[in-house]
Amino acid sequence: METPNSDKMETKEKILENLHSQFAENQNHHQGLFIQFLIALLALFAGFGYVYTHTNPDILYTQTFVQQLNEVDYYSNITLLGTSVIVLAVLLLLNGILINQGYGFRRDQHLNMIIRKKYLGDDYDNVFGKLYNPDNKGYLDYLPNFYIIFFWFILGFQISVFIAICSKENLINFADKCFSLTLFITDIILIFLSLVFYSKTYCKYRLNLKGKKDE
Repeated sequence: METPNSDKMETKEKILENLHSQFAENQNHHQGLFIQFLIALLALFAGFGYVYTHTNPDILYTQTFVQQLNEVDYYSNITLLGTSVIVLAVLLLLNGILINQGYGFRRDQHLNMIIRKKYLGDDYDNVFGKLYNPDNKGYLDYLPNFYIIFFWFILGFQISVFIAICSKENLINFADKCFSLTLFITDIILIFLSLVFYSKTYCKYRLNLKGKKDE
């Protein structure tokens, strides 16, 4: 005949077993996501790098078609600007995905913590201590380490692309070039939006997760 204590021990064992299973799944997910993001970033690096190194400031600024010099394709400044907008937009999308998945991870972690506390009671602190606690994170670490590292890396790449185009000869000369100025401003907005999405999600984290601790 099973006793309440044996039932409690069985519940604890199931919770711990689920924890190990969840940890393994998260690791596999992180590895797969890392490979996907790395491939995407390498492709963006290669594409932007090729256009950047083959941009010739002597070509008419507003020329939109490829010009061949000595059988090598060269691009105008406006083509480089257009490429930078595409690259920064894709990077913004990647950051948006990272932020969303990172928040989802914290949300699931919060729900798991509630369930474990309910079944483990006073034993919860003895088993987990301060580990797996999503409710005490600040602005710089409310996302899990894997996601936060990628976010800041991608944001740094966005800034690097912007600095690169600013350093290109004659590129930021926007006299009588309204469309080029629009593309340049779009680059700035795309970088700014990464921080906006990050901050907005942090506000959601404080409202839905961190705030629960004080209720």
